[in-house]
Amino acid sequence: MLSYIFTDAAFDAPTLDRLLRQAVDVSFNMLSVDSDTSTSDTCALLANGLAGPADERAFLDALTAGSIRMTEMLARDGEGATHLLRTTVRGAKNIGEAREIARSLVNSPLIKTMVYGADPNVGRILMAVGKCVNCTIDRERASAWINGHEVLTDGVRLDFDDGVVRTALGSEVVDIVVALGVGDAQATAYGCDLTQGYIDENAAYYSS
Repeated sequence: MLSYIFTDAAFDAPTLDRLLRQAVDVSFNMLSVDSDTSTSDTCALLANGLAGPADERAFLDALTAGSIRMTEMLARDGEGATHLLRTTVRGAKNIGEAREIARSLVNSPLIKTMVYGADPNVGRILMAVGKCVNCTIDRERASAWINGHEVLTDGVRLDFDDGVVRTALGSEVVDIVVALGVGDAQATAYGCDLTQGYIDENAAYYSS
């Protein structure tokens, strides 16, 4: 991943560094195609100052929105990807736990293949949440949605229309939302499905 962001706003280097870290924290750092990283992954923000001073809050909002948009583009462009997968955790005890569980969902091969196969397997969502053993999870408070369709409430699988949810999983963008009900923290992770195309592309690389 090589991401370069340019602006003509006038900010000094320490301010740019602080603003970029805030934007990256909720965008690029929450991106995962297959949970692996590269030694060359880079994100840089450069400013020439020609436009003069800018409102810091407005600049950060624009920078964050742009970074999230680029993050989604990178997820869509993952090897063999056919779906953009967004996993959102709400009501976590703190932001660290919200981020950990959101990443657990987006990194899970079982979640990724569930999305690819359009299979609304609620057990896989519970698995990805439950394996975060150091996080605060109350099964009887947990609820979940797949593209807006509630499939779990208070820890119990709902008797939802399987065909309707399968159709929803066929959308190019799949949103999985989990509400934990143990706090106020929220986080979103970005990724993609796991397909035969991923295997074909990565198996074809020649090691040098």
